[in-house]
Amino acid sequence: MKQCESQRILAWFHLPEDPDHRIPGVLTWELADGATLELFGGFSPPPDYQPNPTGSGVYTTQMIGDARPGTIYGETPSGTKLSIWDAQRGKYTASGFHHHVQEEFWSASWVCIGDHIASLDEPRFTKAIVVIDDLYYMIDDSRFCPPQWTRIDGVENPGERLDNGTRLLPYVLPVIGGDRAECVSANTHDACYSLNTRATAPWISPATEAMPDLKLEMMTNRQRRGPVITFSVGASTSIRLPNEAAGSALDFVDRMSPIFDLVRLATFETCGVEEVALTTVDGESISLLSRLGEPAAPTEAHDPTSVVFDFADVPLGKCLAKRASLTNGRQAGYAWNVIVGHCGYAPKFTEQYVSQVLAAAEGFHTWCLDNPSAELNARLKALHNSLAPEVQERLDLDVDNWADWAVWARNHVAHGGTRRRNAITDHSQLHAVARTVHLVTYLAVLRQLDVPVAKIKEALLNHPRLSGFVSHCEIVNQIKPPDKPGTE
Repeated sequence: MKQCESQRILAWFHLPEDPDHRIPGVLTWELADGATLELFGGFSPPPDYQPNPTGSGVYTTQMIGDARPGTIYGETPSGTKLSIWDAQRGKYTASGFHHHVQEEFWSASWVCIGDHIASLDEPRFTKAIVVIDDLYYMIDDSRFCPPQWTRIDGVENPGERLDNGTRLLPYVLPVIGGDRAECVSANTHDACYSLNTRATAPWISPATEAMPDLKLEMMTNRQRRGPVITFSVGASTSIRLPNEAAGSALDFVDRMSPIFDLVRLATFETCGVEEVALTTVDGESISLLSRLGEPAAPTEAHDPTSVVFDFADVPLGKCLAKRASLTNGRQAGYAWNVIVGHCGYAPKFTEQYVSQVLAAAEGFHTWCLDNPSAELNARLKALHNSLAPEVQERLDLDVDNWADWAVWARNHVAHGGTRRRNAITDHSQLHAVARTVHLVTYLAVLRQLDVPVAKIKEALLNHPRLSGFVSHCEIVNQIKPPDKPGTE
């Protein structure tokens, strides 16, 4: 089940501790909002009654009692089991006299479809499979081969145009169908990663092997305008714990970040999560719906120039090892997350953008590159100087002027203005300073990953987003130099 798609599930729901009290309801899923459970009834207990101070009877200030947060189980009419984790009660309606719950709404960020599992922390799983946007294009595994002209019985004069307009062009499209596991694989100290590909293949069974026409029939979608056969290729990431150990859903979710980060860095774009599947210790496959990553757009067009590097340029194991060394420490991990989070992200306010990208640059140089003592101006110049000479030449940035204005911009945003006589009054210039800091920091990360210089230069020229960043270097170069430090 795809978490990037809206879901609506009718089922009977109950609390794990009270399986006999089943209530009908509707579970809906939207990635932006998470899960919403609408119950036709409710789990809330009666209100808490207190003795009346007057000595006669009891009273309450509640319509209904407090409901404990936590897991809710469900089961569809077809028998599919559901687990809603960390659910919180929200709105409800109840009769005023009898305090009877008529409707009750719960919300959650986690839904397990396929089993009853008590919590996110229960070690019931052995593997996670994650499908994310653009991953396939980082793996060197071509499945579609060039079309080939051929002869087919019943087609005379192939390729020749007849007087009545007929022209028949028999051809075959070679497809390497099926699943290919571990096209790329690498391990870290706490996880084993493998990248897998899949491609459309005919169904295989005794019936299809006895009747070849049945293979075609099963692959054909008959529409009113005519039959359609769709071929598709995709990729997924498989994650296991060391020594095939069992882990919780949270254990596997925590280990997805390295792959998300690498795809973000390789595409300078957000990483959309299409689907997450978990394998239980019993070998069953369940779906996980979570507010994890960005909304996926699996059917949108892919631009080949949007991939800055792939795992043929920088092996997966090397990427994972370098990421681990750059994020070794709490502060380093935070700085890294700020950098990666800006891949594909466009803040609505320039001041917000300035603050975040300067924090990313300073944090990356300080914590990830282990330079605890330096002024911001020096840190920015060091990041720029870490780039390959060919890349510096492509940017053609006046480094002294750029670093001075970047420091001014950070102080201006952080301190609510500065006292320097010279200041950036053009909003587009302030935005250009932020963009160039963002670009230099991103390129410094690629340098640490040993992305080939040729690939970086090509991206700066042709990448749909990065190429637009380069033009801001000239805008910064044209800003009049600021007052010298100490004049604030």
